[in-house]
Amino acid sequence: SSTGREWGTVSGEGLHVYSLDDDMIFDPISLTESVTPDAVINKLEVGEYGLALRMALHLNEFKLVRRVLENTPFASIPHVVRSIGPEQLERLLQFMGKIMDGSPHVEFYLEWCLEVLKTHGLHMDRYRGQFMRAFRSVHKSVQTKHDELKTICNENRYNLDFIEDQARLVTTVEKANEMSNE
Repeated sequence: SSTGREWGTVSGEGLHVYSLDDDMIFDPISLTESVTPDAVINKLEVGEYGLALRMALHLNEFKLVRRVLENTPFASIPHVVRSIGPEQLERLLQFMGKIMDGSPHVEFYLEWCLEVLKTHGLHMDRYRGQFMRAFRSVHKSVQTKHDELKTICNENRYNLDFIEDQARLVTTVEKANEMSNE
């Protein structure tokens, strides 16, 4: 591979893919010569977001999946999630967990998570053992974002309380000055 972290070999038994990373998944089902990064980008540009995401997930390239997710319009998320099959759900959740860690688009990715749960929640609950790693990844990212936002909101609350106290103080001083001038 281009990163040097995976390699493959062909034997009489078939294709063997090895990786130094635990999360490397190779899914040759429906992978044809027409499924390329350029084809994914073309599908994305013509507005076929569901097909672009499925193709990107087949290629298992982080940057490509991120590009498809972030270029999917907010209103199209439910339609795209419905187009994802059960065989790609874990991979999608794994990518979402990784992407959310470094993304400022909190509401956008929470909408993706919500739609995945609403659309595929029963299937994921039935086979929860297969999804536990992906659930933990997404939960960790959501919890991190929650903690960051909580800190910011608390700081803002304290600043607003200070400003409110200062406004009351100024009002009280102004009233006292008006009474002394009379």
